[in-house]
Amino acid sequence: MTSWCHTQASFDELAFLALWHSWAIDAQRPTHLHVVAHTALPLQAHAVLHATADHPELRPLAQQLAEQCWGLLPGMHRLRFTHAHDPNAHLLLTLCVGAHDAWPEFAQVLRSHPTGPCPIPHDTAALSHRTVTVIGAGIAGAGTARALAERGWQVTVLDAGDTPAAGASGLPVGVVAPHTSHDDSGVSRLSRAGLRYMAQTMRRLLVEGVDWGSTGVRERRLPGKTRRGGVPLSWLHEDAHTANDWTHKAPPPAPDDAYWHPHGAWLRPVQLVRALLDHPNIHWQGNAHVDALKCITDEASPPSQWQVLQGHTVLAESARVVLAAGPGSAALIATATTDGSAPRINPLRGQISWGLMADVPAGAHMPATPVNGNGSFVHNISSPNGPAWYTGATYDRIHGDARLLDADHAENLERLQALEPDTAAALAPLFATVGTDSPRVHGWAGVRCGVHDRLPMTGRVPDAPEGLYMNAAMGSRGLTLGLLCGELLAAQWHGEPLPIEARLAKFLDATRFQPKA
Repeated sequence: MTSWCHTQASFDELAFLALWHSWAIDAQRPTHLHVVAHTALPLQAHAVLHATADHPELRPLAQQLAEQCWGLLPGMHRLRFTHAHDPNAHLLLTLCVGAHDAWPEFAQVLRSHPTGPCPIPHDTAALSHRTVTVIGAGIAGAGTARALAERGWQVTVLDAGDTPAAGASGLPVGVVAPHTSHDDSGVSRLSRAGLRYMAQTMRRLLVEGVDWGSTGVRERRLPGKTRRGGVPLSWLHEDAHTANDWTHKAPPPAPDDAYWHPHGAWLRPVQLVRALLDHPNIHWQGNAHVDALKCITDEASPPSQWQVLQGHTVLAESARVVLAAGPGSAALIATATTDGSAPRINPLRGQISWGLMADVPAGAHMPATPVNGNGSFVHNISSPNGPAWYTGATYDRIHGDARLLDADHAENLERLQALEPDTAAALAPLFATVGTDSPRVHGWAGVRCGVHDRLPMTGRVPDAPEGLYMNAAMGSRGLTLGLLCGELLAAQWHGEPLPIEARLAKFLDATRFQPKA
């Protein structure tokens, strides 16, 4: 398994497509071919297609590239293409869009990744066997496992549940949409990169209309939200055409505070987790109640090995361990650090309310697409008992377990009344049955987790021996950022171009809370 890089100081559509074609037909191709290129202006689909007018063999590839030529705002973008006959082989185009003087990091990216093999970091190159244990089988854990398995690692995934996605990633349905802000904050930029990566993955692994839906999402900017909404001024002027691919004001009859995210989607996370784990290099083991980690160092045969323990039983042994165990990650870190320290990872319980469409009164108003804001609403999603609607979720910092609370159903109805008043009025009689012998509204609860800056923690665990990593603390952004963070970790392990700008990667670094030397 190899990673190779090819650099274009100025993006050339025809040269890129010819390289792609040569890679695709080469039996000795690298499994990950990275093309890093700069372009002052966003790619245009019509220009990509026109470039192949005299090259019919490149036309199918041009069509694939043209389909991803959307939303290329100033900054870095990762476009991903999978080989038609080799699911482990990927071509990854990292586009640096914008003027060099406005984005000085572009020059550094181009310099750091010259054409040739990606320089594998010393600690990875020193491993005689690329084995890794991932603890946690949610979106973050499964995404990390898949990213490493496709790069040749033998991956063991351990989870306390008896099925994958038994924790917070087990919610029946979720909504993925970009975060926006007036200053286009780091969170906003990360959310766009995460949504693009999620969309690429869902199209590759899931069945649209069954496991996920590219429906778009309407967002309400409601009073009481902790963040200031809106979009950057440039999105209303010089970048308006490209920005509209991501977000724009929702047209009437939507309320004046509504925005439309054309590439927003709904998905069933459990189906995605199962698809991610379906790889020959991944071994999943449930009912694994890990309670300690132990680093085994043998000076005669470095590097060290890690043992994953349940009591005195060794559940797995590998060169590296990645913690993606949600709220349980901190306790496991404390068993491995030199001083017993661990980051403060806070549990965040959430409950959704759901019911069957068959119980909804005839003629009830239902929004045409998923809606989010302070909570979300999605309907006509398949369930074991028939098509269903879902709304929520709550944010509970008091209870650290996945109990169901009647009070949370009332809170979800209150959120829905602000989000979609007519829908809430139609469903209110169903919510009135909560607590009776025949409830028409049911619940699902899970426990997410986060840290105080509300960003994931991805990378090497501080104050621990070499080989211990984490990809956790996703908070309420696991569906958007979980896969992106797993890909970021895999790229770092292999010296590959990062899927996001370096300054954004620093926001996610698991060592960011360490005192500066």
